[in-house]
Amino acid sequence: MGIFRAPKPPPPDPELEKQMKEKREAEEKELKHKKAEEKRQKRRRERGLVGSRSLFSKAGGSGFYSDGEMN
Repeated sequence: MGIFRAPKPPPPDPELEKQMKEKREAEEKELKHKKAEEKRQKRRRERGLVGSRSLFSKAGGSGFYSDGEMN
């Protein structure tokens, strides 16, 4: 009577396991690259190199309002 027994697992497929391993490695590499890029962007944002105000400031970091004369 086969209705009360658990089904047998399918035989392992070496090609499928190889593909899954390659896919997992690619995802891990992509995740690592993404985390590194997020860390880099966070550091640049903290330094003021990226952001809405960075477009108007000087490269020397002299400030937002330093371009014009303050009379």
